Amino acid sequence: MGKWFKAVVQLSIGIVILLWLFQLADLSKVLKTLMSMNPVSLAIPATFFIIASTFVAFALYVIVKSLDSRPPLWKTVMVSFAGQLLSDVTPARSGYFVTPLILNKMCGISIEKGVTSVLFTGITNSFVKVILGVVALAYFLRFLPIQPMIVNAMVIGIIFLLTGGLFLLTLMLSKRFLRVSTVLRRIPLVKVVLKKLMDVLEKTQKEGRRAYRAFPLIFLLIVLSVVANAIALFSISNILWYGSPNLLEFIFIAALAGSLMYVPVTVAGLGVQETGYVILLTLLGMPLERAVAFALIARLLFTGTDIIGIFPLLRVGVRYEDRPPKA
Repeated sequence: MGKWFKAVVQLSIGIVILLWLFQLADLSKVLKTLMSMNPVSLAIPATFFIIASTFVAFALYVIVKSLDSRPPLWKTVMVSFAGQLLSDVTPARSGYFVTPLILNKMCGISIEKGVTSVLFTGITNSFVKVILGVVALAYFLRFLPIQPMIVNAMVIGIIFLLTGGLFLLTLMLSKRFLRVSTVLRRIPLVKVVLKKLMDVLEKTQKEGRRAYRAFPLIFLLIVLSVVANAIALFSISNILWYGSPNLLEFIFIAALAGSLMYVPVTVAGLGVQETGYVILLTLLGMPLERAVAFALIARLLFTGTDIIGIFPLLRVGVRYEDRPPKA
């Protein structure tokens, strides 16, 4: 009950932020901008959002395959879409960590190998976006009058992403968790649950040592995913405004706005990410109502294209409370 209450509160905060943006831009102007668009023109950005998600899915497949498994490509891609869909509707995109459970049920991949694959993907994704985010912030600060408060918010987003990546890396490499568990296992109330978790973690760390050989390809696939997302955003911008920023700037915008999705204030950064888009685009010259329309379309297409993942979710019956079981 507490988890659902927290999710509802975070969703409500996101909706309030969106309503504030609509009021700021004048809702009637935003609706007029949206109504003037040709829906068919959204096929291009939608396609590139799907391509971006597919690159992430390929990264998952490459890691699982590097662990001496033989996962079916199509099923692995569908599992990744399911995990990405869950990440689109959970705080700090944490829903993606249910992916090992779906991978186990649909492809017969052990939980340890699934956890290793998801952790490795998450680590690479975090560090790629942190690097791009830092470069992007340095790039935009050279010529945009960004207020210190806005800079601080973007830095916080990057720090959250970096902290998450470092935590996952520590979980993958450090033996400290295993040493601490030997002490905690003496406590009767926690030793049974802790033993199961530590057994999975120990096996995950062993699998992780083999996964590093796939790092160059994983890194490339995650970078290609960011570029495909940027092309999708660039396409939306060109539909709405002829003075659109260039593709390189949208790669930077995608990195900065993407980092805001990991701030655990709202569900998948709802409202927070849109505010980031609006601030950057208006500073680059886009009219406010078009910037708000852009942010809304980007959110709808980004989440809407991941709806492909609903089919494996329905098949395995994953619930919000589900956690990866023992292998």
